[in-house]
Amino acid sequence: DEISLLQSLITGTLDLTGRLRVIIRDQDNYTNEDVEKHSKDINGLQILFHNIVEIWSKVTDPERSNHKSEIMAEIMELSTDVASIFGEVMLIFLQRFELNIIPILRPVHGLFYGLSLHSKYNCLDKELLDSESANSTYSTMLSGIIQLLKSTKILMKRLKLEDDGSKMKKRMVQGNVTTFVTDVSKVVSCGLHTLEEGGLHELMHRMGSLCTDAFFAIGKTKGINEHLELGDGVTAVKPKKHLGDISHCDFERCPIESRQELISNITLNEGQTFISDVFYASNGAFQCSEKITLQCPIFHAAFPPSATIKVKTKCGEKWLDVGGDVIAGVCEFQARFMEAFVVVAGFRPYHREISPEGFTYFSDDDSRIRINFPENCFPRPCIVQFRLVMLNRARIFSYKESCPETCRTIRAISDVLIVKHDDDIVIGEPALIHMPIINDVDDYETEIVIFVRKDNGEIDLIPRPSAMRCESTGNCYTFQLDKFGGIAIGKVIRKFLRKHKASVINEFNLYYGTEHVCSIMTFMDKNLQQLGMIKLWVECIEKRFNKKALRRRASAGMFEVPGTRSPDVQVKDQDLIRIELGGTFDRIRELGYDQYYIIYLSSSDQNYRTFPVELRRDLKGRTSGILSFVRVTVGGKEECVHTTTIDTSRFLSNNPRIQTSHSETRENEVPLLSHQSLLILAGVIPCQLIEPLGVALGIEYEDILEIKIQNQPPVVTSYEILWKWRGKIANPEATDILVKALREINQNSIVETMIRVNKEKRGLTRNDFMYHHRQLAVKFLE
Repeated sequence: DEISLLQSLITGTLDLTGRLRVIIRDQDNYTNEDVEKHSKDINGLQILFHNIVEIWSKVTDPERSNHKSEIMAEIMELSTDVASIFGEVMLIFLQRFELNIIPILRPVHGLFYGLSLHSKYNCLDKELLDSESANSTYSTMLSGIIQLLKSTKILMKRLKLEDDGSKMKKRMVQGNVTTFVTDVSKVVSCGLHTLEEGGLHELMHRMGSLCTDAFFAIGKTKGINEHLELGDGVTAVKPKKHLGDISHCDFERCPIESRQELISNITLNEGQTFISDVFYASNGAFQCSEKITLQCPIFHAAFPPSATIKVKTKCGEKWLDVGGDVIAGVCEFQARFMEAFVVVAGFRPYHREISPEGFTYFSDDDSRIRINFPENCFPRPCIVQFRLVMLNRARIFSYKESCPETCRTIRAISDVLIVKHDDDIVIGEPALIHMPIINDVDDYETEIVIFVRKDNGEIDLIPRPSAMRCESTGNCYTFQLDKFGGIAIGKVIRKFLRKHKASVINEFNLYYGTEHVCSIMTFMDKNLQQLGMIKLWVECIEKRFNKKALRRRASAGMFEVPGTRSPDVQVKDQDLIRIELGGTFDRIRELGYDQYYIIYLSSSDQNYRTFPVELRRDLKGRTSGILSFVRVTVGGKEECVHTTTIDTSRFLSNNPRIQTSHSETRENEVPLLSHQSLLILAGVIPCQLIEPLGVALGIEYEDILEIKIQNQPPVVTSYEILWKWRGKIANPEATDILVKALREINQNSIVETMIRVNKEKRGLTRNDFMYHHRQLAVKFLE
């Protein structure tokens, strides 16, 4: 009776998918009534599919064995049709922003639950995987799944979520969908026969995990956005009728390791500074037939009101300027085509033609600033560019407060007036300049100094005690100057001007924004510390924001390791900070070297690296790990700016940890489940199988998602899931549980190695998995 029911249900459902496909394609225009009607149709479709999967999972032998090949083939065909029709219907509705798509959420949510069950009970069937028809069967099904996931990706961009945790899960699912679609499209186009042994089994596990993630993410929905979220805070706002044309586009923050390569060709005008992170289109260029209004987050909103906002967009090898506006803490601009973009703040230039007869220039941005060019100052008529760069006074005051030793030479300083003319012009007569010193103070220890910034960035200091003070304003001074560039007037403490000119120049560069005083801070995770794990969070941050960083990391459950903060480090944008490990700290080999350096960008809030460390065995009983930080400038100059030690015994003394100075193991210790042993195991388990392994070990799925959304390297994610299961204290019975779970995900070779190592009463080493490492290396090189 069950087999007959299944066959009739499958036949009826297949007929229904065909009729729905014809009906949906016959229409050209769609209304909200059509959305509701077709949503009910596909909801009934997913309910039928779910019931078929449930009924088949409960069929027992001998009926199951007798009809398995027939029923399984029909269910696989059905899953292909259901996935593809869902993808088609979703794509039609989601790309039309005038429609109310809320009714479609319920059937899609249910479908992903049914597909996750289908992946677990049917797609992982060993007989089906090993059959001669497996390649054609799975290839057809994956084509339908790809169509569904492409539409799901658009759906994720339109979901409205309230809490930060749900938003992070949604971003994680979006990223996983993109990666899965890219990988599977290549596999399907090349043929499933190109997969290595066990590759199809892993692919089905990966598909099931993705369907489960999507089920949980859609279930947290609070509504639908009117805009389109393109990723990492970048949103497309209008015009609505064209938003569907760019629905497949994704933007991501440029990874730290790629910053230097991406922005090296950007040329900033004098006074321009980055005020946002660098974003790039991750799956092909952003392009549309009409201009789209975009919004992106900015991280340095404290700039003068006269500043002009520009968005530098990458088109091929060139970076082009597009106008932008800051509205409610975000930058809004329009674009039709680009591959990457970054927001900058600068100051508008003014051009004047000055003849040999002379000219008086009045600044449009500050009426107190003027320059009188006398007769014969210029030997011929010349176009001169004027640009007033207003210094960020909040930055100056916070630097004086946070860096009193570095910022003690300049008492007060004006804004910077940039004057540019043709290179072949020889100044005949000095110009008379009138400028105010902002926050001027009467101080007999100081001397009036003119700062002249050349085109190559060098600074000339010109003492000018003869500068005349304007009595009517109180803080304006008039002085003569016979060379131009970036001109500022300030008061410098006399003793520093004579003996420490380099300190004065460094302080000026800090105020001008070309350099930054930073602290390199090292944090540890409190929760992981209690479990006996050393995981470091290294952040390079402007010193004036240290207190904010401490509060932010403390709220995330971290604490700064005492005594590890670096002295003041002066860096520029694109400088590289390399992290070197020594002592008892060892680098995890599965993490590439690019995970151990930071390319600094002042406008980004992500100048950090986080990584666990292996504790190297020390025969002399030492427990101190060494961290060294090397600054590498854009020109390639290297300098070790800080070295610190971390005594691991201070943090792990009361918890079980790997052997260091003692060769004897404790009676109840389980070496196979030690910190270092699990780290090595995390490196050999395929990253796409760690989620089903966590489920097999009995970890709550919500806990697995919380670990995955931290966007860490795959080996770190795998390790934290294993450590979440292992807990503070391991017991011998846990080894059998882990072995059983690994067998469930078809990792028999790893199981054999673990059983052998456990009999030898020791932990795993890399030599135990040398074959796996060779295979990973070959796959990476391919």
